[in-house]
Parts: sequence; C-alpha cells; structure tokens
Amino acid sequence: MDNLHFFRQCWISEYPHTMLALKALPGPDKTQYRPSSKNRSAKELADHIVSHSLEIIEALETGIINLHVMAEYASTESAMATLESASPKIIDLLDRIDPALWEEKKIPLYVFGQKKSERTLSETCWTILFDIIHHRGQLSAYYRPMGAVQPSIYGPTAEMVEDLMAEMISH
Repeated sequence: MDNLHFFRQCWISEYPHTMLALKALPGPDKTQYRPSSKNRSAKELADHIVSHSLEIIEALETGIINLHVMAEYASTESAMATLESASPKIIDLLDRIDPALWEEKKIPLYVFGQKKSERTLSETCWTILFDIIHHRGQLSAYYRPMGAVQPSIYGPTAEMVEDLMAEMISH
C-alpha cells in the first residue's frame, strides 16, 4: 500500500473516532470549559478540529491552505454536520489524486494571509490528520471536568472497567 492509500485508510479509520469525540460533548452551557486561560475551550477545540477537514479539502482542491485559525461554528451540531459532509468529499478527492502529485506537489500554508510554510501535499495532509488526533486527545481530557461521560475513543474508559469489575464481582 502506498502512502496515499495508507492516508486514505487512516482517514477512514480516524473519522468515526473524531465524530464520537464530538458527539460526547455536553450541551453548550458546558462547552465553554477550558482548564486554563491559555487553553482553547472545548467548543473552540471542536471547531478547530472540524476546520482541519476543510483545510484538507482546500489543499486537495486548490493546492493551498488558508489556515482556519479562528474557525467558529454556530453549534457543536453544525460543526459535526460540516465534518460529516467533509469526510466523504475528502475520500472522493483522495481517490482522484495522482500518487505522484500526492508525494511531490508543494502546498503553501497561509496564516492570516502570510505564507508560513510549504510542504508536500502528503506531508500537509498527514500533519493535519495528526493535529486532529492531537486536539482530540486534548478534548478527551475535558469531558469529566465538564461533567460529561468520557467516550471510548480507542479503548475502555475507567467507567467501562468499573462496570466490568462490578459485573465480575456480582457473579
């Protein structure tokens, strides 16, 4: 499997985990939680995560990225709807891209209109996917302090283990 198809498979694999993380967010009254004034709020993290899917689309369609530093969706539901519609579009664009272009095309990254870097399309998309995973990990540390149930992103949560232990003891 080449790098392009491996990325495609990883996107398909990570998308449900990201949706699960977003669906686990509590109502809007709690998503303004931030552990420190320097941290993004849960809502800001969710918006940032989703905006990355649009940046991948932009890179694949136009060959440039204008980083959505201050992305803001009206609600978590609208952010999830954006990701839900972006994911199949990403897959479709990946299916149509030439593997040589994937490895060789340079993608400039602009932040507030200023060019900050330039990497190959492959490096760009991988960096964005890893950033989604990174921010999803940050978000996973917010659930319990917000009073939400920790979602099972890659494995059992403490609550799941507690339930399993209680079930084993009761038998």
